[in-house]
Amino acid sequence: MTAAYTTNSHYGWAAVVARPVGQGHDAAFQSLGMYGAGILVSLLLCFGLASLLSRRIVSAIEGLQAGAAALASGAPLVIAPSSITEIVDIGKGLEQAERQRSARERERTSLLDSLNLALDEARQAGRAKDEFLAVLGHELRNPLSPIVTSLDLLDRRDEPASRKERGMMRRQVSHLRRLVDDLLDVSRITSGKFEIDAQPVNLAEVVRHAVAAAPEQSLSLSAPESLWVQGDDSRLTQVLNNLLSNAARFGSTATEVTLSKDGDNARLVVTDNGIGMSAELLARVFEPFQQAPQSLARRTGGLGLGLAIVRKIVALHGGQVTASSDGAGKGSRFEVTLPLVAAPVNAPSPAHASGPGGLRVLLVDDNIDAAATGAALLELMGHQVRVAHNGAGALEALRQQMPEVAILDIGLPDMDGYALARAMRQQAAGTPVRLVALTGYGQKEDVERAYAANFDLHLTKPATLADLQRATAPIAS
Repeated sequence: MTAAYTTNSHYGWAAVVARPVGQGHDAAFQSLGMYGAGILVSLLLCFGLASLLSRRIVSAIEGLQAGAAALASGAPLVIAPSSITEIVDIGKGLEQAERQRSARERERTSLLDSLNLALDEARQAGRAKDEFLAVLGHELRNPLSPIVTSLDLLDRRDEPASRKERGMMRRQVSHLRRLVDDLLDVSRITSGKFEIDAQPVNLAEVVRHAVAAAPEQSLSLSAPESLWVQGDDSRLTQVLNNLLSNAARFGSTATEVTLSKDGDNARLVVTDNGIGMSAELLARVFEPFQQAPQSLARRTGGLGLGLAIVRKIVALHGGQVTASSDGAGKGSRFEVTLPLVAAPVNAPSPAHASGPGGLRVLLVDDNIDAAATGAALLELMGHQVRVAHNGAGALEALRQQMPEVAILDIGLPDMDGYALARAMRQQAAGTPVRLVALTGYGQKEDVERAYAANFDLHLTKPATLADLQRATAPIAS
């Protein structure tokens, strides 16, 4: 039994309340149970609401994640609507990023289109430049050809009264020819088409011939009997010619050429007493179009390409070229080093031009002056010459009498020289005839095309006496 009482202090009364102990425990347990049930229901409701909200948040975040992935890959961006402010703000940020990406993609596409267009235009301009230079070389060499041949004729006659004038004309024609060759060579260098045909070469012999070919210059030479390098003899000759020409154009009156062996290298040194070079010019002397300062009269001439071509040729041979000078008025020194190779077991002996052999020669050229002067020089060399000015005339002359040598221009009015060469080979039907291409087109692909058309020799205009001697020399058996 559980009892409770209270006493009234005024009247002295006492009030007592009592109940059995079991009834109190039951009520407590009942209250606790109701309270616990309420908590459980509240927790279940909270868990349910939290799960619902979390699924909505997770779904919105997954949508944002998919949008970010689409933004990274360039796919279309799709943002699902949401009532969550933060999710909406992030979605707006992604949409802004997508708009910026699209704008940059359009800019990039436009830039790439412009770049591709510029590259196409550059390629077209490059092809046009190559075609222009090829035609320029042809058109400049064509009028040079009869001039050079006429000079050769005059030299063969050797009239004393015209020696001075012939010497002057020879120097100016050689200068013009060198300008044309330099211009075409630097074009090949910039387009990556400049190549050499390397084989064992006696550099000492090349140097001696180059020096002997410049009698108008005051030169002294010191060279051993032989020094062998792996190289292209015509290009190595061009190296020394350009160095000697550079010395002459810039005031040298005494140029020294020295070839020596230096360890595993051949060392070629050209020293002049000309106007010299400043330190500023030395730093860029091997760059194209660089020259020492000149007056408006430009008495020395030139395009500033010779030394740039020298550097490229020497580099293709695995060598180096350097320039030095003590300053203005103190001359210049150019040094070329090339790696040596062993002399070949059977060193080739130089080919000798045949003397007058009375060969039957057919000369085909649509340039009447070039054909006339060429025929006169060949006749002076002792050959029997017939002339044709087109392909049809050449084939008709072939039917009348088979020549031993046919010298053909390539640019003929009715058919090109390649087609004419093939037709002549067919018409000859096995009869030996030497076909020589003589043309103003002298690039590497022109030479290759000539040999592919069964020419025995390719010569570039203007043809010299030595060229014509090579053309009429016996074919090596």
